[in-house]
Order: sequence, then C-alpha cells, then structure tokens
Amino acid sequence: MTLHTVSKKNTVYWNNLAQKAIFDELAFIELYEYFFPRIYQHLIAKTKNETLADEIASDTFTRMYRHLKSYDPNKGAFSTWLFRIAQNALYKKNQDKHAVHDAEWDENFDPSAPETEMPERQFLNKERNKEILEAIAKLPKRQQDIIKMKYWMDMKSDEIAQKLSIAPSSVRVTLKKAREKLRELLD
Repeated sequence: MTLHTVSKKNTVYWNNLAQKAIFDELAFIELYEYFFPRIYQHLIAKTKNETLADEIASDTFTRMYRHLKSYDPNKGAFSTWLFRIAQNALYKKNQDKHAVHDAEWDENFDPSAPETEMPERQFLNKERNKEILEAIAKLPKRQQDIIKMKYWMDMKSDEIAQKLSIAPSSVRVTLKKAREKLRELLD
C-alpha cells in the first residue's frame, strides 16, 4: 500500500466519521480527540499565546458542532474544512483587535507538513518558507494582509473584498502586484 493510498484512506475515514458525528456522539468525540491537539498546536504556532489559542480552539469546535450538518465531503476533506473554521475564528479574533497577527511559525512545528515527510525535505521547506515570510514582510501592509487571507486562510477574492471593504477587482489587482513583487524578491 502506498503512502498516497494510506493518506487518502485516512481522509475518507475522517470525512465519513464527520458525517456520522452529526447523529453519533461517539463519532463526534473521536473527531474532537483526534483534531483538537492539531488545531490547538496550529493556533499556538500562530498566536504564541496559550490562553488565546485555547479560546480560539474552543470557538472552533463550537462552530464545528453547530455547522457539522453543512460539511460536504464532495467539496473537500474534513480536516481542511475544520482548519478553515479555525483560521476564520483566528482572523475574527484578530479583526476584533484591529490587527492581523504576524506571529511566525515555531521552528519545530509545521502543521502543513505530512508526518511521514523526510527530515531533509522538511528542513528545505522550512528554509524556503522562511525566505517567503521574509519577502512577504517587505510588502506593503495591504498586500501582506491580502496574501495572508488568500493563501493562509484560503479566502476567495470576494470574501477578502468584503472583509477589507474594498472592491473585488482591487483585491485581484493588489494580489497580482504582490505576486509580481514576491517573484522579484525571491529571484
């Protein structure tokens, strides 16, 4: 059995369990016990604040519980859906404070890296991610915010426009300029 098959099998398992958890308390508990530490670690890495991470994680699982019926496995993996809820909760918390949080990833934690990825590849990816983060930090604030919302929070241009109270076309133009500037900085 290949790694891709195992990964796909896990995704299908969690997707099915999420659908079952709507009516089955044990399924919900299993989801919670498996995903809570992952969500919490992701939020700790983003906020560098245990109290805030705990508060946002709690909000994430409350939202998951309320909206579990709306989860559609045909649109994506349950884990992606849940991490998007966490990202949105983080963004909302930061927006309430009128700032997008700029905490960097902890050196030893990368939630996007598969557990089976070789250490050498993880190191190279961390170095490249560090270069990208440094390049993003050189962009104007609006471009940084739009890049973060687009790629880290997986928001669509219309959603970003609504959050920033600007036209969707402005989001697309700003994103295009930001990408061009990032290419220059990374070359």
